[in-house]
Amino acid sequence: MDESTNALAGGRPPLGTLPVLVYDHGLDPANQQITAFGIGDQSLHTSAVPELADNYYHVTPHGWVLLVAPGPSPRTRLWDPRSGESVPLPAMERELPDDCKCYLSDAPAAPSCVVLVLHKVEPKLLYCRVGDGRWSEHEYDIGEVKIPPPPRKIVIGQTAAVGGKFYFHETAKLGVIDFSTAAAPEFSFIDCPRVEFLDGSNICRDYMVESRGELFFVYLYLKGYTPEIMTVRVYRMDLSSAPTLMEVDQVGDRVFLLSYPNSQLLCSASKYGLKGNRVYFTHNPTGELDGGLLGIYDMEDQSVETLKPCPRMEELFRGPFWMLPTSTTDQQVTR
Repeated sequence: MDESTNALAGGRPPLGTLPVLVYDHGLDPANQQITAFGIGDQSLHTSAVPELADNYYHVTPHGWVLLVAPGPSPRTRLWDPRSGESVPLPAMERELPDDCKCYLSDAPAAPSCVVLVLHKVEPKLLYCRVGDGRWSEHEYDIGEVKIPPPPRKIVIGQTAAVGGKFYFHETAKLGVIDFSTAAAPEFSFIDCPRVEFLDGSNICRDYMVESRGELFFVYLYLKGYTPEIMTVRVYRMDLSSAPTLMEVDQVGDRVFLLSYPNSQLLCSASKYGLKGNRVYFTHNPTGELDGGLLGIYDMEDQSVETLKPCPRMEELFRGPFWMLPTSTTDQQVTR
């Protein structure tokens, strides 16, 4: 595995052969570097990226990054690490909590693109549209979790944007957040089935991924109550008048790229030297400081293999995130 250290050039980090999995060296404040792992040629490229070092940042499934400057009234903007382009956003009233996730309803250049920030601890969200003069805050109530006690409010942990609306699945129904019809976001719910646990698994992680107007759910099943990966299953949600969940055993030349901060679906795997019909996912259940494992699930033969992208590093801080190639034909226009 090649490893190279490069200086930042022209405002763009040397990221190797995209797509890449990006790791932040965040434990030492003096270390402002990131390391990018190219899944095509399995190369490592380390560089300093001022935009990530000088701001709080939250990546989106589009690949754009929400940058939040430190300070009492932090300036915000969307930044594309692939091109260096920035889109200005309003200043916030206060800094964001560390545990937030950011989503876009569409590409930033699209009319009425909504930037959505989910708080992961409280039932609260922030949002603005590109071109707005301020951020808006909204508290929601979608029910309670009563087991184990004491009861606590349900918090939306992840979402996916399809057709300008945000979908989530934290309740017994599929939830929808619509920003288009009123000053405040409107919540609605659709009856839909939930996926049952597979025999031999007691823990699973789920991901929502949009691709070309379709909504997918990817489930990573662990063996029993252990961190051992048992298998992966992929489902497509039909969002017609009677939503159904259908298992998918092939996606052609596409590959899923899953991580905690963002999840995407690359539409032209062969163009970048990758085999299609695969699911790439990060796996670090014990919080190892080398970033843990990268899992690869082959949908054709249902096999799982793992590798360690950064086996000699013991300083990685944030969960790694995915960065896609610059070509808009390989990105999702509506996620």
